[in-house]
Amino acid sequence: MKPKKSRILYQELSEQHDISKNLVETLVEFYYKNVKNLLTELHHPRINITGLGLFTARKKGINKAIPRFKKYLENHDTSTYSAYYNKKVLEERLDFLKSIKEQIEDEEKRKKEFLIKKNEFKKNLEK
Repeated sequence: MKPKKSRILYQELSEQHDISKNLVETLVEFYYKNVKNLLTELHHPRINITGLGLFTARKKGINKAIPRFKKYLENHDTSTYSAYYNKKVLEERLDFLKSIKEQIEDEEKRKKEFLIKKNEFKKNLEK
């Protein structure tokens, strides 16, 4: 599949559906702005986007990011209001990362418990 430039894609879609090119461009930009926001904010470890697939947060990446954010917070200067605001933003992101890590660990625990119950059930059926 050859990638198409966005301006060509907008033109084709506008001709195909008989709407203005500007409207198509605005809709696509709005959609991808929301997609980008979902993926960067990390409200949930798994995000399903229709037509694009399932995006999952990697435990390894999150485990690497948490110490990095802690180090930033330790070395962060709060002498000005903007620096204080930036520190608060970093703290919020660190909290988000910790909550995502907890959700991933809970999901792994749930999967392990399910597999244990499944294997026990199989053993009981074989008897």
